[in-house]
Amino acid sequence: MRRLRHGLGNPSLVLFACLFTSQSALLVLSPILVDVAREFDVSTAAAGQLRSISGAIGGVTALMIATAARRPGLRELLSAGAALVALGSVISAAAPSFAVLAVAQAVLGAGVGLLVAVGIAAAGEWPPPHRRPHVLAWTIAGMPVAWIAGMPVVGAVAEHGWRAAWLAVPALSGVITLALLRMRPADLPSRRTGTAIATWRRPDVARFTGGELLANAAWASVLTYSGALLLESYAITPTVAALCLALMATAMVPGTFSARRHVTNPTPHLLTALTAFQGAAALAVGGLRLGLGVTIALLAVMAFVNGVRSMIASALGMDTAPEDRVAVMSMRAAANQFGYLLGAAAGGLALAVDGFALLGLTLAAMFVLAALVHSPAIARVPREATT
Repeated sequence: MRRLRHGLGNPSLVLFACLFTSQSALLVLSPILVDVAREFDVSTAAAGQLRSISGAIGGVTALMIATAARRPGLRELLSAGAALVALGSVISAAAPSFAVLAVAQAVLGAGVGLLVAVGIAAAGEWPPPHRRPHVLAWTIAGMPVAWIAGMPVVGAVAEHGWRAAWLAVPALSGVITLALLRMRPADLPSRRTGTAIATWRRPDVARFTGGELLANAAWASVLTYSGALLLESYAITPTVAALCLALMATAMVPGTFSARRHVTNPTPHLLTALTAFQGAAALAVGGLRLGLGVTIALLAVMAFVNGVRSMIASALGMDTAPEDRVAVMSMRAAANQFGYLLGAAAGGLALAVDGFALLGLTLAAMFVLAALVHSPAIARVPREATT
């Protein structure tokens, strides 16, 4: 029994489950959006704002973790996140009105904010130093795997009603994650004093967060509008488009694991180069559209690079403030959540004004701005100035 408990409490497994659960709470709404709008007699656009609610609350939750003077232990924070995702999913499944469903999405958003912010920080705290690249890779891989494995399940279950989809994926994964977390030993709570409490306000941390906000907004917009680009640019069915997007998500997994060797010595130069590459690829995807195969290949390459980039950015962020990894990763999680809002708004405006060509140009500009913010020539702050 002790050996089983130790195995189930392995940091790689537990943190993979945490990030899987965080994304499973986000992916459900996409395929059931029309059904939700129809049942509650609202427009599809209005129903889509449910995602904005969860994103905003997730971002605020992450900011609260970053700025809090006192924090419970990592296990307790992650347990609260998993419990909130499970609770929000159950309320979503049973929601008698659109207003109640909106409240449920706020509960989900708080859970997602906790899981993403604390989960990646725990990958830097729980394992010994030589195991951190391995654990970090498994942690981040939980996000794309949730889309790869969860989306088909949601699609199949939603055939029997959209409410069941909330129970089949995020509620179930939240309960499993909570059980796995209880196999971990408890962490000590933390209380920050003096300069430690202002980690989130340090110039290097603020600059890192700003760059991640821009990069995450651009990537979120790619995820949001790539399906529409495929459907409107090529003569394919929604089923084929979904399969293409699943292939795109799959490419992120090997990208994540291939970056393990760079995590022990991450550099701003590499992060800048990867971010700039994403900008060039976004411009090509939106502006060229040389055929379905080429477009899918470019999107898959972007997903692969995003896997590498997520690893490098996470490692660099934790190196920025190793004395308070939770604060930095909470700021990055907030950038991720608010990035969905910024990316959806900026991408939607570009699409409305001049179609996919302007969308590609807009996303390229956001990636390039993020690369400039992360560039060593601009972003490097002497260590003496930040300690």
